Amino acid sequence: MKQILKYDYQDFMIIITFFLFWISIQFGEVIEDTIAYVFVLSLGIIHGANDLTILQKKKIENNRFGKSLFTYIMIILFCMVIYWIFPFTAMLIFILLSAYHFGEQHLEKKLIPLGKLKRWVYIIYGLFIFSLLFHENISDVNNILSNLTSVEINLTLVKYTLIVSSSVLLLLPVYSYFKDITLALNYFKEVLYLLVLFLVFKTGSLIFGFAVYFVFWHSIPSIADQIHYLFGANDKRSITKYFQTAFFYWILSIVGLVVSYYALDTKFFNTVLFLILFAVTAPHTWVMKRMKE
Repeated sequence: MKQILKYDYQDFMIIITFFLFWISIQFGEVIEDTIAYVFVLSLGIIHGANDLTILQKKKIENNRFGKSLFTYIMIILFCMVIYWIFPFTAMLIFILLSAYHFGEQHLEKKLIPLGKLKRWVYIIYGLFIFSLLFHENISDVNNILSNLTSVEINLTLVKYTLIVSSSVLLLLPVYSYFKDITLALNYFKEVLYLLVLFLVFKTGSLIFGFAVYFVFWHSIPSIADQIHYLFGANDKRSITKYFQTAFFYWILSIVGLVVSYYALDTKFFNTVLFLILFAVTAPHTWVMKRMKE
């Protein structure tokens, strides 16, 4: 199990992405979205369910759990206030935070020689993923944005973001060459991975494409890192402990979502759902950054 999580996962990731690409061709949007919601509501939620456990471990290390918990709660409250006053600004912050978080998870161990510059690369990588997804599903993206913020984004802006972010990423090996920096990147594999991901984005629905990236490219590797941080290994016993610890928070989240779904009308439920995602993503990104430091 340790080898699957730590060493062979990228090979598994590309295989499962190919398989999901086949599903996106064979089945309609209803089946795709059902599969996507199952993935997100299971592994997607679980990957962020142990934030407080990670902060608790920090307490043991530096005896500052109370301060960390206060910061965690204040970030959540800040996100709620921002969305209440400036919903479109909240959406932009959510995208930027998620972009950084996605880039950090995928590239953190590969860009160590870049120092502080790697943080900008994280954001650019994440923006590339978002712009690629948005470009292939712009009408669905704008339907969601108009419901949440009453504002839509222009396809031209998405195209420029895609061009700029991809250009910067393509210049990364050139920069590392002239700076005599060796990065732990297999450029051929990275391009191949992104090409397969693009095919999923192009053929699948917005929700399905996001779920494929969020769960298989981000959440599962993040879970592996968290397990290693909390328990010191990625063996079967540690994995079992991780899911046992996360189970209560996962059940609480699922019950809350189900109650909200049946208690609220569709538009208000979507608003509440985004607010929850935003309010959870921001502190989770902060916790993961602390964990990796």
